[in-house]
Amino acid sequence: MRLFKSMSTRQLTNWKSGAIVGFYTYLILLFANYTHHLLYSDDFFSSAVLFWSGLLAAVGYELVLNLKDKRTIKKKM
Repeated sequence: MRLFKSMSTRQLTNWKSGAIVGFYTYLILLFANYTHHLLYSDDFFSSAVLFWSGLLAAVGYELVLNLKDKRTIKKKM
């Protein structure tokens, strides 16, 4: 019995795209937070907000891409 099923090549591509979006989300938010810290000596975002925003951006974008692919497959049938 397998715990996880294998990802299709399209799902793997969608995950890689989602990971890139999550990474850039981290970069933008960390830049904004660090700039705010340099100017005002106070953090703009908490560490929990930074962590969850990047993670949710990656998983959310992957989910959107997977749903979009499923809709296009259903339209072709």
